[in-house]
Amino acid sequence: MSFIFSVALLAVVTSLTCALPGTFLVLRHQAMLIDAMSHAVLPGIVIGALLSGSTHSPLMIVLASAMGMLVVIGAEKLRNTGLIAGDANQGLIFPVLLAIGIILLSTVLQSVHICEDTVLTGDINLMALEPEHIIAGSLDFGPRTMWIMLGVFALNCLYIGVTFRILKLATFDPLLARTMGFPVRLVEYGLMLLVSMTVVVAFDTAGAILVVALMVVPPATALLLARTLPQMIMLSLGIAVVTALVGFWIALEFDLATSAMMSVVDGLVFLVVFVATKQWTRFKGQRALHRLAA
Repeated sequence: MSFIFSVALLAVVTSLTCALPGTFLVLRHQAMLIDAMSHAVLPGIVIGALLSGSTHSPLMIVLASAMGMLVVIGAEKLRNTGLIAGDANQGLIFPVLLAIGIILLSTVLQSVHICEDTVLTGDINLMALEPEHIIAGSLDFGPRTMWIMLGVFALNCLYIGVTFRILKLATFDPLLARTMGFPVRLVEYGLMLLVSMTVVVAFDTAGAILVVALMVVPPATALLLARTLPQMIMLSLGIAVVTALVGFWIALEFDLATSAMMSVVDGLVFLVVFVATKQWTRFKGQRALHRLAA
């Protein structure tokens, strides 16, 4: 499998895996929780990689995902005290975890194969190099990271499919969902665990900063166009694929960072759709006024 094709595949799979759970977080107004989780997983990644000797081991994924869940549960506990206002509950937890991860990475765990320069933005090109591929005999099955993310994408699809009715009701009317006896909290924790796992597996390719864009911007763009939740999910995935390929092509042509260019394209597409939607809404309003005046 050629290097260019590997990068393109990895870009598409990364975008798809991030956009799917991001749809529900955008609807729940929890988009910035992704930012907190993406920073908090670093110590789990470093310690897991040290103990297992690999940045792709199940142990590393489990430990890092647990760190992400620590932000969710810890922030909830702080909010329930009634002493912390706004989203400061998240801001009190994830900076500490990020700082611990950076200290470990830059001192006693220098032997761990994690580059500090890519902690924030990742390196999708590095993950697409041949040494990172799964090779059986003469067959090249592509980047190992791509298959890990495909596995997480399948888990996301399965979980959302099984719990769709509860997730939908809990997203738009959580009080009604609880009144009907649905296990809302359990289902929400399951979703957050999958979000944390998605952040972890996308860490190598998108880093702690760009993963936020890949999880938030396609769903936010789809929200401007969709009229139903299934429409929003499908539009979000479609936008994720298109922006990933366009971003990859621009990065290839002009020798730019692939993950960063994908995020830039995501932002530009959102801006275009936002302006077009705003103009269309204004146009429809003016037409309605003309009809009333006629």
